[in-house]
Amino acid sequence: MKTTDKQIAANRRNAAKSTGPVTPAGKAIAARNSIKHGLLAKEIVIDAGEGAESRDQFDAMLLDLKSHFEPQGPLEEILVEKIAVAYWRLRRAHRYEVGLIRQELDTASQGFYAKLAGNGQKKHRTDEEIDGEIKQEQEGIAWWQKDKKDLSRMRKEGTSLESIYNRDPNWEALDETLGDHLADEVEYEGAAGPQEMREFLSGKAGWSDDRIWQGLIEACDEQAAQNRRRIELLEKQKQDNKLALQVQKKLGAIPSMRELDRLLKYEGSIEKQFYKAIDQLERLQRLRAGDNVPAPVNIDLAVHTDNTV
Repeated sequence: MKTTDKQIAANRRNAAKSTGPVTPAGKAIAARNSIKHGLLAKEIVIDAGEGAESRDQFDAMLLDLKSHFEPQGPLEEILVEKIAVAYWRLRRAHRYEVGLIRQELDTASQGFYAKLAGNGQKKHRTDEEIDGEIKQEQEGIAWWQKDKKDLSRMRKEGTSLESIYNRDPNWEALDETLGDHLADEVEYEGAAGPQEMREFLSGKAGWSDDRIWQGLIEACDEQAAQNRRRIELLEKQKQDNKLALQVQKKLGAIPSMRELDRLLKYEGSIEKQFYKAIDQLERLQRLRAGDNVPAPVNIDLAVHTDNTV
């Protein structure tokens, strides 16, 4: 069907009367189109690569601000956009703060166990390292318990002391503990080997062979007890490390002084821009509404320090 001149004229009149989209979806599209022309809005969002931000979140925030402030004219539009940009940058600063704290907390354990003492050795051992020593001490306890059982059996069977002269650990354990078993008047300065020790105990200490067997067996218990005491100390080291590391992590919940000073200056600068844009926008809107708005008062403060007395 051919369009008549009368229909063309009617279409033109209707187009001239159009006030834009009337549905919510149409209005949102139109508002988003206006965002695309904002220079600041186009540049502020990191939309690619590591740390990419959401363009949709920024656009939604800007739409909310436009709905709240209802700007008219390009200057008010720019000020609303500056408010959105300042808020977005504050949001980014808060993420930076979280990143600093996260970095400190994530590396707290590594830094704690990497510290060196004055002698160049590690100041703190890891749980894995301490557990390795605990395992060795536990194996030592099992070894001395088995040795005690073997010596008790041989004593009961009447085995001669000469036949166990080759059991150096047992004689060394007895040598280590003799001071606790000899009378005060008996001076013992150590022995070169099992035979010499036996001769000393038989001669000057008055020990029978059976008493020497008993001393060798008791030395097994004393060595195992030493292993247990070392395990207690190692377990305490683990607990002390755990508490010290908790303190280290609590201290890391605040950025370092250098980073904190940098962050606060950055946030302060952005907040100043944020509230300044709001004040300027509200002033423009009040002027547009016909209110009597006094001229803004600007105060510049200069701080000087004089160290002279």
